[in-house]
Amino acid sequence: MASIDINTFDGMQPVLDPLLLPVGKAVMAQNVILNSGTLKPLLGTTTLKSLTKTNPKTIWRYGLSSNENEYWLEFLNDTDVINSPIPNDQWGRAYWTDGIKPQYGVNSTIISGSSYPGTSYDLGLPAPSNTPALTGSVPSVAALGETRTYVETFVSAYGEEGPPSAAATPTTIDAGQPVYVSNLSTVPSGAYNIATRRLYRSSTVGSAAQFQFVVELPIAQTTYTDTILQANLGEVLPSENWIAPPDGLKGLKIVSSGAAVGFMDNVVYMSEPNLPHAWPNKYPIDFPIVAVGSFQQTVIAVTTSFPFALYGADPAAMSPARLELAQACVSKTSLVETGDGILYASPDGLVSIGASGMSVITEQFATREEWQQLNPASFHAFVYDRRYIAFFTRADGSRGTLILNMSGNGPFWTVSDLNAATEVTAAYSDNRSDTLYMAQGGNIVRFNHGSPLSYLWSSRIYRMASPLSMGWASVNAKAYPVTLNIYADGTLSDTRSVEDSSPFRLSSGFLATDWQPELSGSNEITRVRIATSMQELKTLP
Repeated sequence: MASIDINTFDGMQPVLDPLLLPVGKAVMAQNVILNSGTLKPLLGTTTLKSLTKTNPKTIWRYGLSSNENEYWLEFLNDTDVINSPIPNDQWGRAYWTDGIKPQYGVNSTIISGSSYPGTSYDLGLPAPSNTPALTGSVPSVAALGETRTYVETFVSAYGEEGPPSAAATPTTIDAGQPVYVSNLSTVPSGAYNIATRRLYRSSTVGSAAQFQFVVELPIAQTTYTDTILQANLGEVLPSENWIAPPDGLKGLKIVSSGAAVGFMDNVVYMSEPNLPHAWPNKYPIDFPIVAVGSFQQTVIAVTTSFPFALYGADPAAMSPARLELAQACVSKTSLVETGDGILYASPDGLVSIGASGMSVITEQFATREEWQQLNPASFHAFVYDRRYIAFFTRADGSRGTLILNMSGNGPFWTVSDLNAATEVTAAYSDNRSDTLYMAQGGNIVRFNHGSPLSYLWSSRIYRMASPLSMGWASVNAKAYPVTLNIYADGTLSDTRSVEDSSPFRLSSGFLATDWQPELSGSNEITRVRIATSMQELKTLP
């Protein structure tokens, strides 16, 4: 006698032949949630609000509001967005890069107009173009003489300071007399929102010659008479090496130190901690960079060849190292940060890099050829509820969704047709509402928040010792109906709409060696039993 008893439902493992799959594994697991071992439908979507732009490539919710309708930023290009690294930033700044020009905005500019972000500023400040000039009294005796020079910096309305100008020609003056400083720079063209300038003068701090703060002036004031004694000078010039991020910067992220990180070509760029406008730190690596991510105190740059790790707490003193596996990243938008590591798509599968090392975690699920059928170069991925969710477009133009569940005793793989009929062009995982939002069909919609979707779950193939006839079956579900299809030697032998948990008779009059149950519907299933006779069915535990 022989029987089939499935009481734990698991995901797909296409790397194995359907005859070799473990009990509970599936040949197909579409539109299902399998956290609890039961066969449960993935939910559809509910609409939050209409989009203001057509098919945005990035959506991002700005601000601290608990109202999920507020405030949605929409970008037509692939754009990376970060909040200010300063907790409770009084200006409500946010920063973004689209590979063209790094930008930022504040609360009043971001939510201005009818489509967000409203207006923005260029990220970073230029150095003043003029060289200050100074005029002072000639010292009457050498003891009164001081050789002095000045620099100036621009400062935005939000206190962001730029790099200094060229230094004034060193001039020996009478230190006890006023010094007239002129030729200060006019405001350059560009969306910088420059409000003031700071003047610094040469001094000796300890044994080092440095520039110390003299005064902050309105930007319209281009001259100043300096009467400040050396003992009353302020802080040392902090921005001597600060520069704006380069045009073309991509992949903007925040690391644990509060520094911002991004990349262009084969260079990783990092800002000063908590100062996303100041980018003096750069680290060239051996290959073109595709994406960057971070965890703990480590920055990962994935490339067209080997990935690189940059270790360190200080963005000015990171230590780059090439990692052990040559796993190229095939899609910038496939990379996600998980909190304790990163995941990204390579030609061979989904790669994990974390504190425990580096591995291709999908090797247990799919061969390289099966993985390539998903066209991983098209992945646009997000992390939600401990799931790696990737929307993709195959080479033939058809679309799908890969869901890799990372919770429980091990990852498992399912798919969805949620992206098939109407394309998901962007998505955003929001920790405030614990919701994944998607841009789809002209709206922002909530993932897994609607009515149950129709699922399809096909089990492994059960090969019997000899040909036999399966005569009886039962399906235990939380609600009915559900549909049971049974394939015998690859041919559909039965289709039943099951209305309750009672055993029912199957079609007879033939023998088969290979048997495969398939379930569809939208109600949760806990168990399926198939046997040669009613008596055998009853003896199953």
